[in-house]
Amino acid sequence: MTSYKVNSYLNLLGKTPEYEKLFSLAQQLYADQLLFSKLVPAQLAQHCTLSRTSNGRITIMAENGAIASKLKQISPSVLLKLQELGWKVTSIQILVQAPSFGKSTKTLADKGYAKEKLKLSKTGKDCLSQLAITLPDSELKKTIQLFLKKHKND
Repeated sequence: MTSYKVNSYLNLLGKTPEYEKLFSLAQQLYADQLLFSKLVPAQLAQHCTLSRTSNGRITIMAENGAIASKLKQISPSVLLKLQELGWKVTSIQILVQAPSFGKSTKTLADKGYAKEKLKLSKTGKDCLSQLAITLPDSELKKTIQLFLKKHKND
């Protein structure tokens, strides 16, 4: 589906009575986020998002503690700038919200860590073999024997 078709659909959906208020709030939040991004340094803006404004308090979600700490340091000046722009804001709340998994987190393999295959020592194999001999026929005995067979050449 092309973006034109999606945008047409969303515009049409936004005009329905059930979704009109929701789309209006989403558009306002987006506009507020753009304005907020211009008020804070660019290095911080890319790591935080505006969450909500209620009862004169604006909530900002930071990706980590370092970003939150820096935002707390500059929050008095940001608050003054917002008030100068006509926002009815009296306080700023900063919360730490880790980014979504798909956004910027890397797996251990991406960071260069490889899963090391553990090897069973000769002594370990001997002990398990002796244990399997002493066990009656059971699921445990079969599992130990299968395990030893898989690790025969390790």
